[in-house]
Amino acid sequence: MRSLLLSFIIILSLHDFGQSTFIPVGRLDTDLLYEYSRELYLRGYGDPGASLFGRIDTRYLSALSLKAIRHENISLPLAVMAGRFDLDDNTVDFRLTTIPRGVYSEENKKAYWTFYPQLDYRLSKNILAQIAYNLDSRLAHDGNYMGKRWRSFAGFAETAVISYQGSNLWLDIGRRRNFWGIAPQGQSLMLSAQAMPLDGIFVGYRLCRQLSVHSIVAMLSPVREDRITQGLYNDNRYFSAHALRISPVNWLDIILKESVVYGGPGRRLEPYYAQPLLWFHAEQLNSGNDDNTFFGLETVWRFKNRLACYAELLMDDIQVERKTDSDREPKEYGLIIGADFFDLVIPSSSCEIEYARIANRTYNQLYPRNRYINLNRPIGYPSGPDNETFWFNYTHHFSRQALWGIWLYQIRQGEGKIDVPWSTPWIENPDFAEKFPSGVVRKESGAGLRFIYLKDARFQGKLTTVFADIKNDRNIFGNDRDLWSINCEIIFNLPNISWRLDHE
Repeated sequence: MRSLLLSFIIILSLHDFGQSTFIPVGRLDTDLLYEYSRELYLRGYGDPGASLFGRIDTRYLSALSLKAIRHENISLPLAVMAGRFDLDDNTVDFRLTTIPRGVYSEENKKAYWTFYPQLDYRLSKNILAQIAYNLDSRLAHDGNYMGKRWRSFAGFAETAVISYQGSNLWLDIGRRRNFWGIAPQGQSLMLSAQAMPLDGIFVGYRLCRQLSVHSIVAMLSPVREDRITQGLYNDNRYFSAHALRISPVNWLDIILKESVVYGGPGRRLEPYYAQPLLWFHAEQLNSGNDDNTFFGLETVWRFKNRLACYAELLMDDIQVERKTDSDREPKEYGLIIGADFFDLVIPSSSCEIEYARIANRTYNQLYPRNRYINLNRPIGYPSGPDNETFWFNYTHHFSRQALWGIWLYQIRQGEGKIDVPWSTPWIENPDFAEKFPSGVVRKESGAGLRFIYLKDARFQGKLTTVFADIKNDRNIFGNDRDLWSINCEIIFNLPNISWRLDHE
């Protein structure tokens, strides 16, 4: 096995397709790169495989900037920001990003610090080793954080991968964040940028311009259960996902996706869930295991520089038959529908409308080990189940260095949560019917304004203000309040420190 892996790495290193460096996902200093590249993709530029599967690199961004040069206020800043990640062969590069943040609201007036130390080593034009940490003082106050806290800081390794990038194949082995989908901020239904990093193998292969396949096989954080006979016990947990992108014409992309969360006492990685060509749900049925499978369908229409429409559907559990009491279980699904309009009246502007709906009990399951979470956070849509969101956003790039945006939103959140104990009221009550959202509904209506300034690859400034009217806060009837907040971020990308390693 070791000799086979070594031979594979040697074969990959002999191919020369040009240098590229993977841009980390889900970070405060890189989210603007993904936002700009997403907008250019929706305008009709770029590779769907890169934009839809959360893995862009410097070589792709350079090509994208040249293709979309007519949109200078978007393409040129993208090229400048991406230039920070360029790396020569046989070079070790140390990067440090420092981000002071201020949060001011009626309840909270605090300052936080975030640091992203990152070390890259390019073994060849196609092979890169990358490790990056997230050190955040705000994380130390996060109740969902499972790691250690040191004084006022907490942190973890966000990225630790060996990456190969070829002309048609990319392969990452190790730890990294991901997202699969075109929803804003990577808030997709099957795999979102806000999910905690996964440890595993990540593969993408482009068969041709019209087809590409993608696969993930990873481990999840174990679930600890206190069993009477065995004491404290860890349930091993695993995650697999695969996707097929079909682009029959340049302006249409269709993505078929499937994922599964599974595990149990002493259970190991199942070979059939590591096989991207197999239908996971059918294998689950044949094996007799009660695993949690999900099917996804996404489509994107792009009418160049004018309009883009997208839709994503996630199916968790849909009852087809009505033969037994368990067949009365409500449908569990997620849906996102959105549209972007470009350059209406004002050039370099975009107007986006989106609606998201996640049914109650979606992502949840009878066994805690099968819940769609990792390290206490959802793998899919960040807000979890039992909610719907309406979103309107307007953005204007009024220069190469600055943009401003305004958004309106409404969120309705029911009492359902991804980690509540599983219940089956439809078994005891044949007439069971549940409203959506369920229980006492928390309603939040608000507006926000943001301003972003980019001096160069070393500096970003972000100012955001939000005002919201909240009804039934924390799902408590009559618990109403107003919320206002001002957030300020200053992102300093310190000069890179590089070492050239000569192997002569």
